Amino acid sequence: MKIQQTTLANGLRIITGELADARSLTATISVGTGSRYETFATNGGVSHFLEHLLFKGTKKYPTAEIIAEAIDAVGGYSNAYTSEDVTCYYIKVPGRHGQLALDILCDMMASPLIEAAEVDRERGVIIEEMNVWRDDPARFVGTLTPALIFPDNPLGQDIIGPEDVINKIPAADIAAYQQRHYHPGNLVVAVAGQVQHEVVVRQVEAALGGLKPQPATVAPAVTSPPAQDLVAVHDKATAQAHFMVAARAYPYEHKDERAAKVMAAILGRGMSSRLFANVRERQGLAYTVFAEINNFVDTGIFQAYAGVNLEKIPQALTSVLHELERIRTEPVGEAELHKAQQQLRASLEMSLESNGAVADRLGTQLLLLGHTQPLDEVIAATEAVTAADVQRVAQELLAPGQLRLAIIAPEPQAAAEHFKHLVTPKETSHAA
Repeated sequence: MKIQQTTLANGLRIITGELADARSLTATISVGTGSRYETFATNGGVSHFLEHLLFKGTKKYPTAEIIAEAIDAVGGYSNAYTSEDVTCYYIKVPGRHGQLALDILCDMMASPLIEAAEVDRERGVIIEEMNVWRDDPARFVGTLTPALIFPDNPLGQDIIGPEDVINKIPAADIAAYQQRHYHPGNLVVAVAGQVQHEVVVRQVEAALGGLKPQPATVAPAVTSPPAQDLVAVHDKATAQAHFMVAARAYPYEHKDERAAKVMAAILGRGMSSRLFANVRERQGLAYTVFAEINNFVDTGIFQAYAGVNLEKIPQALTSVLHELERIRTEPVGEAELHKAQQQLRASLEMSLESNGAVADRLGTQLLLLGHTQPLDEVIAATEAVTAADVQRVAQELLAPGQLRLAIIAPEPQAAAEHFKHLVTPKETSHAA
């Protein structure tokens, strides 16, 4: 893959990945804003709301129907996502239609309409999106743990925002947010697939080169330890209990980031992982069980999920915590270590056969880190992790005092007390 990068005079960055045999391309524009730049009570969810609205019309493409028809007419598709620190818009098309994809995306950045009537119409759509998440406890439980891990920080907020804000935030406030955060120093255009770098640069410079630079906006730093509350509970009439055990993890490019990824893979990646083998295969307690780590530029979060039989919540919790204890106290065998390393390597290598994944990786890394990570360096760092590294990282991240629990169940209080009992240090008595 041939990677090229250009920075325009106004600070906007452009990066391309040319894939020799590709017949399509994915064009993305990543913006350095998300829920951690919001104030939950007043504009929580505005980044995600804005993501919806940019597909509703621009100066050149004034309605959602016109945008959709233009993309459908060439056999392409479009979408976007909002995270804590990035909002990314993307369009995938046959390579010969790359100019159209970039034209639409650039007009979204430069000339969105954000009309009051569309804002009011979209409020209901976002509320229904909230309801989809709330009706899916396996996903909704993942929105409960961040508040325990990042209290007093926007990272602990739900990305979609609170319903009362979505119902009342004015169109003018959304437009002002767009103008404040969608400036050239905060944008990265990334295109991967059948692409010519110079052609992309010329088009983007003509469309966005006139945007005026603005001062960078800095998200509030994470300064507080995890919450004193050990558990977040949500009462819901579910057929299963859904819980996540969470802890704070490392940021991108921390010296132990790769060791932590290997640790999470050993615990809960794939059908031969420890959590899957113990909780599902040996005991039959869950259908879905996994562990993962998500990173940010300044911190991270570890989460282990299980959806379990309501009658067996204590057994499942005990089993999950047992596996966390075992990886803290017992060195990992070489075969298991190697397997986890190969899983991570293969996942990265195979994902990059998609030009959409390539564009997303290039754009978000350049935006968040200021550079891209060479694939060979990431693989080498992963394969350099030792069993001692895994145990040391597990002892630091997964110590009982660092663990928090979120659970959704019809009567979750007993499970909450069981978790507290398991992670609270026991007093020892001494005979006289």
